[in-house]
Parts: sequence; C-alpha cells; structure tokens
Amino acid sequence: MAKFVFRLQSYLGVKEKIEEQKKLEYGQALRRLEEECQKKIQLVAMQDELINLFKNSLHTEVNVVDIKRYNNTIEWLKYKIVEQEKRIAAAEVIAETKRLELIEAMKERKMLENVKEKKYEEFVQNENLNDKKRIDEIISYQYNR
Repeated sequence: MAKFVFRLQSYLGVKEKIEEQKKLEYGQALRRLEEECQKKIQLVAMQDELINLFKNSLHTEVNVVDIKRYNNTIEWLKYKIVEQEKRIAAAEVIAETKRLELIEAMKERKMLENVKEKKYEEFVQNENLNDKKRIDEIISYQYNR
C-alpha cells in the first residue's frame, strides 16, 4: 500500500500553530480581565472599610478635618472604581475579540482537517480499487494459464 501524502500538510501545520497562538492570547486576555476585576474588588473593599471607619468615628469625637479627609478619600475611591470599571470594560472587549479570533482559527484548522480526512478516505478507496484490480489480474492470469 502506498503512503498517504496530504499536499496541504504544511499549511495545516501553520494553522495549528496559529490556533495555539490564539489560545495563548485569549488566555492572557482572560487573565488580564481577571486581574482588573480583582483590582476593582480591592478598591470596593477599601471603600467599604473606609466608610465603616468613618461611621465608627462618628460615635466618638470628630473634627472637620477628619470628615473632609474621609470624604475626599471616599470620593477618590469612587473615582478609582469608575476608572477601574472602564478598564474592565476594555479588557472584556479585548477578551471577546481574542475569543472570536480563536474561534475563527479553530474553524480554519477544522476545515483543513476535514479536507485531509476526505482526501485520506479517497486515497483508501483508490487503494482498495487498485488492490481489487491487481487481484483480478492475478486471478485472470492464473485462470488463463
């Protein structure tokens, strides 16, 4: 039996490498998104802690400077949280883009693998036909002898 050779094997190899690269990029985008979400969680926790400290300080003697300091810090944290939400939204867009690129790369690889599989099936069928022809020739040669 002859050896099966897929003419587009090198192209398939390139597509597989591209898919692996897209997987890595998507993984990095997801990690970046998770980091941004964690930063927001930390900022919200800091804000909550500061609000609790402020509420607790109201039960004791409070001066205007402390109230201003708490208020300024809380406002600053609110601003940082809004900014972090913008970063999260940007990271989500990037992650979605990378996901779509990965899906496209997977489709391209799958398409080539399907072509390879069909070509292999055709090859096997041709080989089987050739084997049958050879057997028929051998049988007819023996019969004629």
